[in-house]
Amino acid sequence: MTFIQPNKNNSILNIALVILGIMVFGGIFVLVGFYNDTVNFSHNISAIKTELDAINAENTILNNTVIADLGGNQITAFAQTNNLVEDKNPQYFSVNSKWLLASQY
Repeated sequence: MTFIQPNKNNSILNIALVILGIMVFGGIFVLVGFYNDTVNFSHNISAIKTELDAINAENTILNNTVIADLGGNQITAFAQTNNLVEDKNPQYFSVNSKWLLASQY
């Protein structure tokens, strides 16, 4: 009488296939997590860009206000009130060459 015995090497193959399946299944979850992080990062960048545009608009408004306050007649009136004179050829202090090294620090 002949008995059919299963191949005993299949157990190693089955273990390898189970490990490979677990790795693929786990890899899918890891890749989905990476994708979600990338999408969240992209949304955060968009929100920061929007906030930066709002800050730039506010900065432009403030710059225009400063230029309007300091420009034209008001600055001339301030100069005349405080006896200030516009110097067409200003002469600045000159630095001795031996002190140039010390001024870099």
